[in-house]
Amino acid sequence: MRAMLPSEWPVSFVRIAAFLFGSLWGSFFNVCIYRWPREMSVVRPPSHCPACGAAIPPYRNVPIFGYLFLRGRAACCGAKLSPRYVFVELIAGLLCLACFERWFVDASAGREAGAATIEALLYFTFCGGLLVATFVDLEWMEIPDEVSLPGAALGLMTVALRQAPGAEEAAVGAGLGFLTIQVLFVWGYEAVLGRRGMGEGDSKLLLFIGAFLGWQGAIFAIVAGAVQGLVAAGISLATGRSLVPVRPDETTEATSADEATRAHDHDSEADADAELDDGRLKIPFGPFLALGALEFLFFGERIVAWYAGFFTA
Repeated sequence: MRAMLPSEWPVSFVRIAAFLFGSLWGSFFNVCIYRWPREMSVVRPPSHCPACGAAIPPYRNVPIFGYLFLRGRAACCGAKLSPRYVFVELIAGLLCLACFERWFVDASAGREAGAATIEALLYFTFCGGLLVATFVDLEWMEIPDEVSLPGAALGLMTVALRQAPGAEEAAVGAGLGFLTIQVLFVWGYEAVLGRRGMGEGDSKLLLFIGAFLGWQGAIFAIVAGAVQGLVAAGISLATGRSLVPVRPDETTEATSADEATRAHDHDSEADADAELDDGRLKIPFGPFLALGALEFLFFGERIVAWYAGFFTA
């Protein structure tokens, strides 16, 4: 029996299914974002309101619409819900849609639908990990090992299921990404200046990025992340506003369409990010590494070709 090709599937069906699937997983990402930093299980207890502890019924856990129908407040006690919940679900849906657009709808000629689906799902898993790491780092200035270490292992174990990078390039990318941050900005920075320029959470996040994107993606994430981080730092200095939001009081923040969430870093070391209380501007670098990785994942070839054009013209 001949295997189906991606081109034989209705494009509108694939796009709608991908967005809905991604937003559903966005609800789980919210759980991870809330629970991991608090050293809580993401399985038990079931979804409940952090403000009053009441269980959240499944019909109120509908991604995106659950938050909108509740008008940003918990139905059980009226506690205000963070808009982060609906943002994470929406972003997750869009990222899943982008992955299926890239690796399923626009799959290379002759690639079977099953293989294209697996590749799209693997890259969506990668995007989901970056999404969780971003929101955890923004709030807690930590990057959870639960994202980086299993994610790096998954990236290295599934190279045969993805068209690129190859096994050798993925291994080099993981090692190069980790060692660049760890040697230069953790150990080296501390040896010279007596304090760390970045945290070990950033090193492990680059391990994860390199395992999925190879050495080129790891380098791109570092360079693009640094440039965009500097721009954000300049804006922060100019406006006097911190990039790190004030962590909400757990007694007043409730969950949205599913349960609220945030994650844990087993390093116990905040990523060389913080505020201005010691006279130095510190920012969470993980979100900028994640942004650079996503830029390379979806636009890397075009960006590299555009940059190379300056030297070949």
